[in-house]
Amino acid sequence: MSWQRVLALMLRIVRQFRRDKRTLALILVVPVLVLSLLGYIYRGSGEPTRLAVVLEGDSPLARQVLALLEETSSLQVIVMEREPALQAVDRREVDGVLVLPALPVQPGTQPEVELILEGSQPSAAGAIAGAVSRALPQAIIQTMSPSGQAIQIEPRFLHGGPQFDQLDYFAPTFIGFFAFFFVFLLTSVSFLRERLQGSIERLIVSPLDRREIVLGYMLGFTLFATVQSIVMVIFTVAVLRIHYAGELWLVVFLTFLMTVGAVNLGIFLSAFARTELQVVQFIPIVITPQGLLSGIIWPVDSLPRPLQWLAQALPLTWANEALRAVMIRGEGLDALGLHLAVLIGFAAAMAALAMVTLRREVA
Repeated sequence: MSWQRVLALMLRIVRQFRRDKRTLALILVVPVLVLSLLGYIYRGSGEPTRLAVVLEGDSPLARQVLALLEETSSLQVIVMEREPALQAVDRREVDGVLVLPALPVQPGTQPEVELILEGSQPSAAGAIAGAVSRALPQAIIQTMSPSGQAIQIEPRFLHGGPQFDQLDYFAPTFIGFFAFFFVFLLTSVSFLRERLQGSIERLIVSPLDRREIVLGYMLGFTLFATVQSIVMVIFTVAVLRIHYAGELWLVVFLTFLMTVGAVNLGIFLSAFARTELQVVQFIPIVITPQGLLSGIIWPVDSLPRPLQWLAQALPLTWANEALRAVMIRGEGLDALGLHLAVLIGFAAAMAALAMVTLRREVA
């Protein structure tokens, strides 16, 4: 073995990477940016979980429970009347409502405590249920006697419920994310191959005019993207057997709108790539931020304020919120006006950019 030849080959690889500035940025800059984003998410100060507490009377137990909950750093405790509290949880202004009893509780008895959870965010529901289950027994011990028994509370869920497991909560966002990701990757790579194989040049000399070429490509990729989305929804419901509350046709429609935007985004960005590797390099820029900020892992409300603003500019955030609204909360088309407007606007904007790109290709 000749180490001189090995060294020569190594130097050739180094020179090749030095000439490819985009790959160098992918290797050196993008990991730092992604790690910085993760660090900011974990250490940033997002909004705490909001719990409304209804005091139906002035008792030592109620005051002690309230004091213990207010000491919980992850909770924002708001004292409210019963009706405003129920309206607030229904409008998702708070994540849960705790109703404390009016009468003093005698030793050896259990207070009738009512816990109502909004339920569409499992992390918020778990945080509230855990804090309440810790505060109540501790309050009984401190206000009555050391023999106070642990209290079992059965929360009432407005959406979701104990039959919903983690997969049921994450399935809507998984459908949105993977549909967007796979459609974007499929379109970008496929359209790049069309360019590299000379298919567009051959179409130029055919009887097709430029508008027909543009619409043909867009509709062709959109057709396969739609089929892929339908397969994903059917598999998630029929094979994985997730629980859902809304209409499946609306889930398919929302996924279709998002994939139309992903198709046109892929066509647009493929114009800036010359190899399939360069298409893959768009993933950390286009896909990773949406995966981290669109509510798949962390609720958007829990992100630091600047990242919440950035998340609202991402189409996947609106798609995930709409899919969760349908599949977990059972909302209909009339409750999704803003989400539909954003998704349609994104698809139209990407279609316009893709149209410009394709017209340049066939010009």
